[in-house]
Order: sequence, then structure tokens, then C-alpha cells
Amino acid sequence: MWLEERIDVINQIVQIINPTMIVTLIAEADAVLHCLQQDDGQSNYIEIPMITSLAKNRLDIRYFNYNKDETVRGLAHILDRIGRLLFDDHMYELLRAYESEEAAVRAGLSAVRPVVPPALAMLYAPGMGVPIASTEDARSMVITFSKGFPIGREEIWEHLTMRWGDCIEKVMMERVPPGGTILPMYGRVVFKTDTYINLLLDGERVSMYNINGRHLWARNYVPTPTVSVN
Repeated sequence: MWLEERIDVINQIVQIINPTMIVTLIAEADAVLHCLQQDDGQSNYIEIPMITSLAKNRLDIRYFNYNKDETVRGLAHILDRIGRLLFDDHMYELLRAYESEEAAVRAGLSAVRPVVPPALAMLYAPGMGVPIASTEDARSMVITFSKGFPIGREEIWEHLTMRWGDCIEKVMMERVPPGGTILPMYGRVVFKTDTYINLLLDGERVSMYNINGRHLWARNYVPTPTVSVN
């Protein structure tokens, strides 16, 4: 779906008879997603012949690396909207109920046209950056460092924006006494949408990143009254 802007995916898939080709296309799309998570440039050598052959213009893995910011923002936009209908059970039930009521009106079984649930309407409101689940806690990740090897706020911001584009709202660090004798061991990153958390974790409970030779671990933020950040 997120390839639709570059490839006429839906029409192309409808015409594919061999299911193996569909599996190949999905695998290549997954490879593109994986390459977006890499920093070392090795992903430039990944081959995606199926996507290349279906593209309206010449398209290879280097395109996605070069246009990483645009690609990730487009992916996040889709996941924030239609993705929620596909992967959020509550949203899906709202949609099914609304469609059933609409079908009853069209069939003449009901004279009362249903009202679009606000949660569904927000998905399609123009300019909505974070349609639902937009609380700060829902858009946050806890980050921790190796003891004695903290990573600066600016370094974290730069690393994540280089990888995922303009995705961060703020980075907060553990409060420590002035003087530098005690170093921060954890912090919190608030993203502009919780979709980025799913992209960063990629199905894992914890993700590890190497930032300038130091390790950072990231996981979903669960608020507790003992966490102190500035």
C-alpha cells in the first residue's frame, strides 16, 4: 500500500496470477522497510527486481535510501490512517458497524443515515498529524544507556531524525546533579506520532541502537511516578 505512490500496486497485484510473485513482492517491500532501518549503507546493494519491474519509473533500493525522509513520512501517514483500520480491532469494529448501517440505508431497510464516528472521521481530516492515540505517553519511548556511557540529547535527536526524518517532538534526559560526577542513565523520546514507535521497535519489545560507538536501548514508555526527567 505504501508503494502505491510509486507503483500502481493494486492494479498490478490484481493482474498477477502466480501467488509466488505476490510473495516475492511482499518480501521485497519488507526488504525496503529493513533498509530504512540501516545506517551503514550496505542496504544499497539489496536487489528488488519485482518492485523495479513494476515501477512507473526506474526505481531501486538507492531511491528509498536517498529519499528516506519522504518514504518514512509517507509510510507513517498511511499507518496513522488506513493502517489503524487494518490493525486496530476497535477501529475496525467501528468501521464495520458504520458500513452495516450505511448498507441498511441503501437497501431501504433504514431511513436514518448513520453519523460517522468521530474516531473514524479524524483519520481522514485534512492536516491531522496525529489522528488518534495522540497523548504524549502513547507517543513516548524510554531510552537507556550503558553505565558510564550516556548519549547526549542532540546526538539522539540527530541519529533518529537522520534515520526516520522529522519524527521527534522532544528528547528528555534523567535529571542529575550538576558537576558531571553522576551521568544520566535513561531518558525519554516523544515522537510526533506513535507510528514511529512501531517502526523503531519493528515487532520487538526492545530495540538497540549504536550511536557514535555507544549503545542505546529503546522500549515503549510506561509512565511511573518515580521517573524524573527534564
